[in-house]
Amino acid sequence: MKKILTLIVLILTMTTITNAQYHTTNKKAILQFEQGLSKYRAQQFDAATEFADKAIKLDPNFVEAYWLIADVAATLQRYDEEIDALNKVLAIMPDDPTTIIGIGDAYFDKYDNENALKYYNKLKTLDRAVDEKQRQRAEKKTALAEFRINAMAHPVDFDPRNLGGKVNTEFNDYFPSLSADGNTLVYTIELPQTAQNPHLPKTQEDIFISRRIDGEPWQQARSIGAIINTRNNEGAPFLSADGKILLYTSCTCPDGLIRCCDIYYSYLKDGEFTYAHALPAPVNTGAWESQPSFSADNKTLFFVSNRQGGFGGKDIWYSELTGDGRWSEPKNCGENVNTPDDEMSPFIHADNKTLYFSSNGHPGMGGHDLFVSHLQEDGTWGKPVNLGYPINTKDNETRLAVSVFGNSAIISSDRHGNTKLDLYEITLPKPVQPLRTLLVYGVVKDNKTNDPLKSEFEIVSLADGKTVQKATTIAEPINIMLYLPEGNDYALNVRADGYLMNSMNFSLKNIPDSVSKKYIEIGLDKPSVGNTVTLENVFFDTDKYDLKPESFYELNKLVDFLKKNPTLRIELGGHTDNAGKEPHNLELSQNRAMAIVNYLVDKGIDNSRLTAKGYGSSKPCVPNDSKENMAKNRRTEFKIIQ
Repeated sequence: MKKILTLIVLILTMTTITNAQYHTTNKKAILQFEQGLSKYRAQQFDAATEFADKAIKLDPNFVEAYWLIADVAATLQRYDEEIDALNKVLAIMPDDPTTIIGIGDAYFDKYDNENALKYYNKLKTLDRAVDEKQRQRAEKKTALAEFRINAMAHPVDFDPRNLGGKVNTEFNDYFPSLSADGNTLVYTIELPQTAQNPHLPKTQEDIFISRRIDGEPWQQARSIGAIINTRNNEGAPFLSADGKILLYTSCTCPDGLIRCCDIYYSYLKDGEFTYAHALPAPVNTGAWESQPSFSADNKTLFFVSNRQGGFGGKDIWYSELTGDGRWSEPKNCGENVNTPDDEMSPFIHADNKTLYFSSNGHPGMGGHDLFVSHLQEDGTWGKPVNLGYPINTKDNETRLAVSVFGNSAIISSDRHGNTKLDLYEITLPKPVQPLRTLLVYGVVKDNKTNDPLKSEFEIVSLADGKTVQKATTIAEPINIMLYLPEGNDYALNVRADGYLMNSMNFSLKNIPDSVSKKYIEIGLDKPSVGNTVTLENVFFDTDKYDLKPESFYELNKLVDFLKKNPTLRIELGGHTDNAGKEPHNLELSQNRAMAIVNYLVDKGIDNSRLTAKGYGSSKPCVPNDSKENMAKNRRTEFKIIQ
């Protein structure tokens, strides 16, 4: 419902209507007008207009009656009628700021942005004083109208595809979330209330699920189950990247109090989601918490709350999972993301650096628009970018779920004249796509039996040594599955009870567009004399034996391994390719082995447990017949000798 014009607000809030100062002294006209106000209060809008018309017939200069007609028309979105009534006021009072800004707003709501600008600019030319709040509103609407004009003059490529009748219903369908493989969709449907209770709202929200196989059409959606869905409101679901954790909002208050909404979580077990539990404090509080989004590494939770400490309205917050399994005190996403109005529907992409959200506080096309913000090097979120027209329209765009590969998304919108929200698949324009992210999958196995192992693994970015993801595998044929941004080199370190540690490195640089996933495999050996492990992530500059900083992470893992196995003695072996003279190769390899021994000793390992041996090029692991093979032969290893 549109705003009530300034003078009408004044009249409606007066304690005694007889004290009102009208632009008429005609008592019969005032009587008709006041009956119209009474009908307006009762939301009997046609009757309110009829009484206002009668008042105008009695006094054609009765300004307040025209304002009442205009406000009824605005409430019913009859913008031409609103403009006509306000122009009649302007003929009586040519320089009235309230009427001028009212006409500007009517054109703005009608989406006639050029005419809206004419009236907002006219306000600036008035000789008389303009109320500061009106001036600020006109400035804000001017910026929005100019944004709309520019956006519509430069539309983005857009081809929305309705997800079809097996997903969309006759009701509102919204808040989509996809598993990272793109084959499971969960979303909210606003259904008619089935409980026979006159005190309950007429509708209630439930979560539905649909599946497909690798891009095939979506299967018939079904309720996610009675364990999750109740007679209360459950909605805004979010699936973890692997599809095994469901986060959602449940509002359990029968009276619909906003503070009763909290975030819940459930695990997938045997194909169904288990009984859900509310997230503990400090995520859930006495305020309103909703619309969760989980990072692909399962470490950071983004959500919406109206708790204290924000910028006003609803803000986007985030909390991080600490090493002891607790949630950190939530932090606000900052002033670049949040405004005094409402920011909602966060979606953190699998690259962990791209945040999509909905807002009615940033310049947009109207209602809630979709925006994207990128994580900056200083840890703050950058200025948001509007996804553009016609992805955003004068209608409400309330949520999108971006595919892990970043080129497509599912949005919920009431576009194309629909009176309800439906789900659409779109192709994201290049400028607002996230970093391309690939599926890295594979197995940790026993080297002898090839059986998959329960283990702990850690992925580290070689560029900065930071842990990207840490997880536990189970004994399944594919027990590594994660999503990593392309363009980086990574180290994988694995350990399992009763086995030697092992590591490998892999690159996601220069990956062809046709490739969307990478398979990795790493085997573990049980410790016995003679076992050898290559330290894949120990690095030296060419022809030097100073350890590079990228090596420290893996060597620290070796330190931990030796401390947990205090009876083992190992030999550190250095190897080179066959380039250069062998005496130099022997010396270089010996020095590299000693560099590792010295590092381990500095970290508390007894020197008597360590032996350094340089082998030069005498023990190649592959023929030195290519640059790739020569690189493999330049290696350091440790061998159990006791």
